[in-house]
Amino acid sequence: MRPRMVAALPPEQAPAQGVLGLLRKTQLRIALLAVASAGLVMTLGAALLLRVSAQRSLELQARSLAYSMEAAVVFQDAPATQQLLKDFLAQEPVAEASVSLLGSDASGATAMRPFARYSRDVSMSLLERRLTRWWPVSAAVPVVAQGRQLGELRLRADASEVLQLIGWSLAGVLTGMALTGLAVLQASRRLSRQLVAPLQALAAHTRRVRELRALGRRAPRAGLHELDQLSADFDALLDEVQAHQSELLQQHDELKTAHERLSTRIREDGLTGAATRAYFEDCLELAVQQAQHDGSRVALLFVDADRFKAINDQYGHEAGDQVLVALAQRLRAAVREQDLVARLGGDEFVVLMRSLRQTGDALRLAQQLRDAVAQPLQLRQGVTVTPGISVGVAVYPDQAASAEALLRSADQAMYRQKRAANAPSRSFL
Repeated sequence: MRPRMVAALPPEQAPAQGVLGLLRKTQLRIALLAVASAGLVMTLGAALLLRVSAQRSLELQARSLAYSMEAAVVFQDAPATQQLLKDFLAQEPVAEASVSLLGSDASGATAMRPFARYSRDVSMSLLERRLTRWWPVSAAVPVVAQGRQLGELRLRADASEVLQLIGWSLAGVLTGMALTGLAVLQASRRLSRQLVAPLQALAAHTRRVRELRALGRRAPRAGLHELDQLSADFDALLDEVQAHQSELLQQHDELKTAHERLSTRIREDGLTGAATRAYFEDCLELAVQQAQHDGSRVALLFVDADRFKAINDQYGHEAGDQVLVALAQRLRAAVREQDLVARLGGDEFVVLMRSLRQTGDALRLAQQLRDAVAQPLQLRQGVTVTPGISVGVAVYPDQAASAEALLRSADQAMYRQKRAANAPSRSFL
């Protein structure tokens, strides 16, 4: 199995943000922006209304004060006028008040000259002074006696009411933000139950499927259409993967079966079931190498069927194939389990004896092979034949120093034995 490669994140990359945290931050920002915007609009609107109301109230105060100071202005009693302004405006939100008399200057032109002035004793803060300057609310009314204008009264309001309005508005906005934060927190918890928890369950499910390779498991349903659709799509993907995996496993089994068949064909002779020449040569090389390593012996018996060509010529190739099959079966039955019987081609066979203790064991096996083969064989053509074989024996390292030399030595020994043998005693017929 190949090891799975896991991509490493760059060290400078921050961890991904959770869905719940992202939703909570987004909702909180939107809610606070909405509250702040609404508070700002309401504050500006209230300030405008307050200014209009203050302007009207200041004009009413100015008219009432102008009527009250009519006598003091007629007699041009400045102290009385000053005291009247102080008494009348002490409890009112008025920063300054001034009275001017109508008269003539040196050139004879009509002009206003200062007569009395009032300003509040309480010092104003820097913010109040600036608001009074930037947000001026003033009123000017004439002082009239018997239908004739004697002068003019001017009043300028302070910024205390505006500051109070701003303070209350700011407190309202902060309170609204706090309440909004609590509402967002509750909404986030509700979203966590309805949205984030199902997503986390789906993520945990995918991890279990990946770790356990449990493709048959189905994703949980959340009760939300979009998430249920996502779970259904994930299940459909798992079905496709499972089907593809099954197809791959089937193909793998088919390839494995085909490989085993091919290996069998490579290792086993198709007619006799004995080992093939290529497989025998590999086994012989390995046996010789092992013998070189541990100092043991290897025996090779070269077997050739006597007068096999006569069977083919007289009874046909089918009869010859029956003889070859019988020879292979009888040879395998006569050898040890660890010995190898192979067909080199035609009517030639070999027997490979590993871990030979004594040379005489190979000679005894050769005689056992002759005796096992020399049994009557009933052919399908209704003919009975008695097979015979010639066996040449060679032992490593006594007769050969390599695998190739050992095979050649056994072959030569077989031909020597074949020439020396009595032909009638080895006949098939």
